[in-house]
Formats: sequence, structure tokens, C-alpha cells
Amino acid sequence: MITTKELEKLAELARIKLTEDDKKSLLKEFDSILQYVDQLKKVPVSLEAEDRVGAVKNVTRPDSISSTTTQDREGLLNEAPHRVKDFIAVKKIL
Repeated sequence: MITTKELEKLAELARIKLTEDDKKSLLKEFDSILQYVDQLKKVPVSLEAEDRVGAVKNVTRPDSISSTTTQDREGLLNEAPHRVKDFIAVKKIL
């Protein structure tokens, strides 16, 4: 539970002014939030990798060059507005 003094200190740090009505309202809201956090603290949590559903697995494939890759590259280079040899020419970006 948060006290009025702690709430006033928090408001001072945040550089906001609170009326008495604001303080009463915020105290109720803080109490509600802190009760919810206490409930969450009671939930058992396991951080073991085998306990996770759908553990992450890295999937890789070997790199390879095929004839379609070369044809696709040529098609792309031919579509570019400016080309220098086997590269697409772009404006210098700083």
C-alpha cells in the first residue's frame, strides 16, 4: 500500500500538482494496481528452456547459386534506372 506522503513525493518528482481529490483517487488506483501485482507475484513461473512451449530452433539451409538466380539478377539490373557494370547505381547517401 502506498502512503499519501509517498504519493506526494512521487508527484513532486514528476513535477505535477495534485489536489486532495486527485490524491484520494490516485491512492485507490495505486492500491488496486499493487494488489494486482501481488497476485502476479504468486503465479509460479518456470524459466527452464524445456518448459517453454514451442522452443525456438534455428533452421538453416546451405547457400547455393543456380542459373535462375543469375537470370533474376540480370533482369533486376536491366530494370534499374542506372547501372554500373553488375551493380545498381544510386545517389550517394551521407
